[in-house]
Amino acid sequence: MFRIYTRILITLLLLVFPFQKAFSQQKITVALGNTLPPWVMVEDNTGIIPDLLRATLGVHGYQIHFVYVPYARRIPLYTENLVDVVSDINEKVIETHQMSGYFSDIAYSYENFAFSLAKQNLQLSSIAQLKHFSVLSWQGAKELLTPEYQAMARENPQYAETYDQLAQVQLLYRERYEVIQMDGKIFDYYRALININDEIDVSKPVQRFALFGKNPSGFLFRDEALRDLFNENLRKLKSTEEYTRIINRYTSKSH
Repeated sequence: MFRIYTRILITLLLLVFPFQKAFSQQKITVALGNTLPPWVMVEDNTGIIPDLLRATLGVHGYQIHFVYVPYARRIPLYTENLVDVVSDINEKVIETHQMSGYFSDIAYSYENFAFSLAKQNLQLSSIAQLKHFSVLSWQGAKELLTPEYQAMARENPQYAETYDQLAQVQLLYRERYEVIQMDGKIFDYYRALININDEIDVSKPVQRFALFGKNPSGFLFRDEALRDLFNENLRKLKSTEEYTRIINRYTSKSH
């Protein structure tokens, strides 16, 4: 049912615009996960990833139409030829899902951290050590991260996952979990949001442990020329301060 609904939605999106060849060449549909602030912010059609695409392709007259779907659904949208571009792609994803197309240069990188309240004074230097603590991670981490992480999760009776990353931050500050595992920018975004809403005291110092390394990501394009144009403009953008401003735009105030 969801697949049928998605097809109808995208078909209607395409029908909104005239079919003149010249115009259709300027329109791009991009599949994005719908719960990734500040990387993707559905409410106002912004976020780090949409802003990067606008700065590299929107400036050349392309009208970019974002299709927001549950994170795992973005890949079937691309493989079923329903969108032109899909986000959060790397070589491993392409191989796992046997995707075809033209992979871009690395556009951005997620970086997961283990977060704990500083008053616990945890000393974490390896993923394996997490098995001794209550850990709340994001949904799917056990399947997507390294074998070392998978072993830790299996051996840890206090390990849990949730789709709600706002809840991860809330539960850390409420001391329901000793450790949460999530992307650094997502943590910073939600911590600032909680602070604005005065829901919880987020002034308590937090430790972040860089145990996981960065996860470089880019886009998979159906059209080679469009990929090449994106890469060219991405290289130019990275040589300017604007790239750094885009990457830090939604979280810089929370540090």
